[in-house]
Amino acid sequence: MKINNKLNIPEKSILIVGNRSYRNLGDELILLWSVKLLLEENKKVTIASYDPEWLKKFLSKFIDTSKITFVTEIPKGIRSWIKYIRQWKLKERSLYRKVNAVIIGGWEIITEENRNSYRYRLVSLLPCLKKPRYLMGGIQIPKNLFNRFLFTRILKRTKHIFARDHETIQDLKKYWYHNVEFFMDTSYFAYDRKKHKHSTLKIQHSKFIVINLNKNAEQFLPEIIQDVKKLYNKWYAVLYVPVAKWKWSHYSDIKYAHSIQIKAGIKNQRFTILDREDDFDEFITTLAQANMVITSRLHLFLIASFLKVPTKVYPYQKKILKMKKIIENLQ
Repeated sequence: MKINNKLNIPEKSILIVGNRSYRNLGDELILLWSVKLLLEENKKVTIASYDPEWLKKFLSKFIDTSKITFVTEIPKGIRSWIKYIRQWKLKERSLYRKVNAVIIGGWEIITEENRNSYRYRLVSLLPCLKKPRYLMGGIQIPKNLFNRFLFTRILKRTKHIFARDHETIQDLKKYWYHNVEFFMDTSYFAYDRKKHKHSTLKIQHSKFIVINLNKNAEQFLPEIIQDVKKLYNKWYAVLYVPVAKWKWSHYSDIKYAHSIQIKAGIKNQRFTILDREDDFDEFITTLAQANMVITSRLHLFLIASFLKVPTKVYPYQKKILKMKKIIENLQ
């Protein structure tokens, strides 16, 4: 499969919107390489995010952020609007208006599997609704009539769509939108896989597995515990990685670590939290040396697959099944 890594966007000043700085590994890697591509093409980049300061700090580990403008995302609820106004963020709307075009990009950005997805994407564009836009990532055609109305509004000024799976391309063409092409999930380009695969970093355990579970795949917890228990009994150590580290515990992956350890009967010396934020290079190098990855998170599955690590995935959404097909075609 031919993989294109050049974004054909003629406009000079680009705003990127989506769910940014919610401390989700997949979103961060997608954003990182999207920004790299735009900077290489001498674009002026503005990023709207939940926490601009945190995002700037994170991206600065990989790229020069001095040429990037960070703004606060447009609020989507009453309480967030009150906070937005109290913090004098309304003045940032002028920065939205200065851009030439908008990329709505990231994870499964427009889907009925995430409630309010279509409405949120439109809200994020409020100060620049009349600007030309590009969609990038995972997109699903809505079934709900109101969502179809919103989706049509989103497509109205959309110049081009960079879809990360072929099913989306076919669905969009059937729907009526034809200006769409396949563009690999940009997390694919976010790090040097060869460098990490051949690293001499010594891991504490001779053989180990890396695991993760998230809120949306909670129904798979008993099966994951059984998988982990079988491998642990074969003397594998267990490393648990919190892929999403939201400040709301409801969607923070770390909550499942203790439950898996207790129910699988894992001793402390063979159970470790693998952090991905402190040293991302070390995280990727460790992951590259794992004997297996067991996960419900799309981008942990993708990263492990890119590194050729055997992976077992528990798909709670269609996006995971779609990307499995893409990965199989890359082999």
